[in-house]
Amino acid sequence: MKPDVKEFFDEPTNTYSYVVTDPETKVCAVVDSLLDFDQASGRTSTESVDKLIAWVKSEGLKVDWIIDTHVHADHLTAAPYVKAQLGG
Repeated sequence: MKPDVKEFFDEPTNTYSYVVTDPETKVCAVVDSLLDFDQASGRTSTESVDKLIAWVKSEGLKVDWIIDTHVHADHLTAAPYVKAQLGG
């Protein structure tokens, strides 16, 4: 099996999130999802991760795994939000 990898680039943090999919089963993993964070206000938003979620839904994928590969000093994880929206 050769997985499909879709990357989502977040310019403000200069980081990538990924969706890695088995094209045969349409099962995927979401890797290093992130919340948007405004330092001036201290508020978070889901604008970036909502694009990833919309893409997963449009492709008819089933999320089995949500993975953070390391502690993120450069952004906040959106893993709990992704789980609430897509399962995993």
